[in-house]
Amino acid sequence: MRTRTFSDSIVSEASRYDLILATLPLPLFLGLVVGTFTDLPISPVVGLCGLVSVTVLGYGLFVAGPRPPAESNLGTALGALDASLETVDASLDAVDDAPRDDTGGLHRRRGV
Repeated sequence: MRTRTFSDSIVSEASRYDLILATLPLPLFLGLVVGTFTDLPISPVVGLCGLVSVTVLGYGLFVAGPRPPAESNLGTALGALDASLETVDASLDAVDDAPRDDTGGLHRRRGV
């Protein structure tokens, strides 16, 4: 049996998505610095730099987006889903199909 160590819970290397997330606030911070230390107004400069952040976000979502799982993993997952649905169907077949009272009246159940 494998024992879990402290180092198992720490990510050892950064992925592409970590770098994209770290890059998102950098243009905004750069716009704030440029707007503060120059004669340019802060709001338009930060707004234009925000467009750079939106471009990075769009790249991360649509160009370098997450990939679907491999075909073998997908087939295994779909097989497990089919098996669980068959189990649910079998358990629902055991439910008693008693006729319903559709007279429209309100019926009060008497307690013990």
